[in-house]
Amino acid sequence: MAEAEGPVNRPPAYFEQPIWTLLGLLVVCAGPVILLAGIGGYVPDDDRLGVVVTGLVWTALTVVVVVLAIVGTVRDQRVWRDLDTAGVRVTGTVTSAQRVWCGEDDRCTRVRMLVTVPGRPPFTTSHLVAGEEIIEVGTGIPVDVHPTRDLFRLATVPSTGGASG
Repeated sequence: MAEAEGPVNRPPAYFEQPIWTLLGLLVVCAGPVILLAGIGGYVPDDDRLGVVVTGLVWTALTVVVVVLAIVGTVRDQRVWRDLDTAGVRVTGTVTSAQRVWCGEDDRCTRVRMLVTVPGRPPFTTSHLVAGEEIIEVGTGIPVDVHPTRDLFRLATVPSTGGASG
């Protein structure tokens, strides 16, 4: 798979989506800000201990969330890199194709395919393919499949013929 062109086709990681990134940044900043407010004297003396404890708890939770996000991202990158290096390119045969809405104004094709990999039993998979092009039943679509793990991806986007990403 090392000779494959184009970017790695993988779903966006949870923390790569903009709204979650924004919310994550707010949470990451909240703990230290609360802690600094308590220590810096920005709250009344009667409430200082509660604010400092809250800041410490939020800061600890923030550290846990950041560590989990980093570990998850590294794991995802390793898994997709494994598919790039050990994967086998095969052709999946479209067994059904149905036009569906994939947004308010966008149409997609829901494609079910039968994928046959040497040394493994055949399996079926379903994908949403964006675009107006109609994909016919019986069409062959390149699929990258890991030979021993349940890991696969479309090698190209049928509507454009290019590398998906």
